Amino acid sequence: MSTPSGFTLGDFEARLALFAEGIAGRYLHIKATSEFSARRFDIDPQAPTQTSDTLYLPEHLPDPVVEAYPEGFRVLVLQQIAARQCGTFAFRFDVARARIAELALLEMPGRSLRLSERTLFYRCFERPRVIRELFEAYEAIRIDAWMADTYPGIGRHLRRYYSALDSDPHRQYPEGYLEALYRYRIAGEVHPSFAPLLQLAARLKQDGTDVYDSARAACEAYALIAAQISVDEQEFLEFQETSAEWSEREARLEDWEDELANLDSSILALELIDTDNVEAQRGEEIAGEILEEALDIANLKNERDRLSRRLDMERSAVRDTFGEEPQGRSFRYDEWDYLGHRYLKRYCRLFEVHLAPTGEEDLDALKAAVHHWRHAVQRQLEHIKPLGFQRMRRVADGDELDIDAIIEARQDARTGHTPDDRTYSRRERIHRDVCAVMLVDLSASTDDPIDPPEPIPPPPEDAPVPNLRDPYSDDSYYWTSDPETPEPKRRIIDVQQEATLIMAAALDQLGDSYGIYGFSGYGHDCVEFYAAKEICESFTPATVSAIGAMRPKRSTRMGPAIRHAVTKLIESGNALKVLLVVSDGFPQDSDYGPERGNHEYGLQDTARALSEAHAKGVETFCVTVDRSGHDYLKRMCPESRYMVIEEIEDLPAALSKVYATLTGGSPPTHALQ
Repeated sequence: MSTPSGFTLGDFEARLALFAEGIAGRYLHIKATSEFSARRFDIDPQAPTQTSDTLYLPEHLPDPVVEAYPEGFRVLVLQQIAARQCGTFAFRFDVARARIAELALLEMPGRSLRLSERTLFYRCFERPRVIRELFEAYEAIRIDAWMADTYPGIGRHLRRYYSALDSDPHRQYPEGYLEALYRYRIAGEVHPSFAPLLQLAARLKQDGTDVYDSARAACEAYALIAAQISVDEQEFLEFQETSAEWSEREARLEDWEDELANLDSSILALELIDTDNVEAQRGEEIAGEILEEALDIANLKNERDRLSRRLDMERSAVRDTFGEEPQGRSFRYDEWDYLGHRYLKRYCRLFEVHLAPTGEEDLDALKAAVHHWRHAVQRQLEHIKPLGFQRMRRVADGDELDIDAIIEARQDARTGHTPDDRTYSRRERIHRDVCAVMLVDLSASTDDPIDPPEPIPPPPEDAPVPNLRDPYSDDSYYWTSDPETPEPKRRIIDVQQEATLIMAAALDQLGDSYGIYGFSGYGHDCVEFYAAKEICESFTPATVSAIGAMRPKRSTRMGPAIRHAVTKLIESGNALKVLLVVSDGFPQDSDYGPERGNHEYGLQDTARALSEAHAKGVETFCVTVDRSGHDYLKRMCPESRYMVIEEIEDLPAALSKVYATLTGGSPPTHALQ
């Protein structure tokens, strides 16, 4: 393959893809880096990078490289594949902290826009760009050494490529230590002034090194040179992730996909076990064996379902980050890090998306639920309706004399003071000035049935051995010739939809301003905020359809959703602002805390968000259908500002009772009957 001057990557994409497939053992797309950077990242358009299924290479190679070494694109392909095989994108921050003593002593990062595993590592240092450059330089040296050992003869091609690249008169040479590391990488040169840094690099050429050895070398090198480097601190305040950090998430997808494939294979193997001779081999033990096997399959399927759900969440986050899924407006919110006792500034990114009906909504069932609960809820809310009129005293014009005002006016006249002429009273209509937001949890767990299925009882000890070869035998315990189709189970999301629509209809009759929103997401950089009805919108058939379009989504990151809802309430300008949070469990997400999935971290941030709302004059109340909710709600919510619903079917009545209490005093208990 030759690449005459003026040729571009597009001229060789197909052949390079075949070359990459032969090396990697799987098909990889080859595209120009400009196609990647144009999505969202501000990166060098000539810097190679990769995602899970695509290698991005520069569209052009410098003319000196093309003329001196026309196989340059192949070297770049090999380097990108080697980075994946060497575990570059498998870097995990918690593993690094456990293995690198210097890193474990440093304070956790406190400022970020998006934090991937490697960015967490960089942010532990005062100068993130310096540690990043050092890490990438050492990792490149390690990868080149691995390639030389793995691919016989590649060393000669690397030297030719680097020699051609070095001859480019337009190449930008780094300064000082980076130049020394670069010269060591391409030519083995040792600069005396940077000998300690190069000794660290030499360690990485030994067998058995991994990405954490490169991180350790970067930490040690940073300690040697950080004091001599003058940098613009503002540059580091604006430091952002590039494609390499986000490629880590895509690399993690591949690991999970492999794990999922292994689970599918195990399940299939168990389901296809040859049972023809089991009876003769096992005799009377067969019933127990079959039951054990069934339990194994069930456990594997549960594990597969959990992994599949996690995979879908991660794919969604990555697609959103790369700009492949259109999203609505995005907002940035702080998050409370209780471990560091500080806010992570602009840490969470929230997308606001309008709920659009799909045509699959069962609106008839929703409307039937409204009719069923309408009268009970209306009776509940009748007690907070204004009486209509209120007598206003001491006014200049009215329908009746105010006796007290007249007496005071005469006393003022006798003592020589100018009497107040506001001696009337009149009736004035009372107007409620209330705005409410219902914030509904749309996490994946809301897809669970309300009543869990009954467990299959074990067979009695004297149960007959089933005939495995005849599915229509007389043994009805294991086989049913005419199985009944079970009725679909009502899910948590179904009751949440019904309760939300019932409250919407009731609040519309009451005349209060209100908005209806759902929330979910996956990770701090992809919090989803779904609008079913904005505060300024009217209640219409489109509102019913939007509520019907609420679906179980992903995780439960409450903090940013609460902060965004509070922002909407404040912007409404109403005197009384109420936030009702409806959830089926505690806050949880994939990256809560440095060890990821820290439940206490999510709890503390949500508690802080509710406290912030109270300080801004917003009345909050949390309602959960999680029967174990008392344990965490009493620590998360202000005192007496939460309710645990024992029976989820009571949710509509409970919401109306809460609303009545918050906006107009407690109604009589018979309203719940």
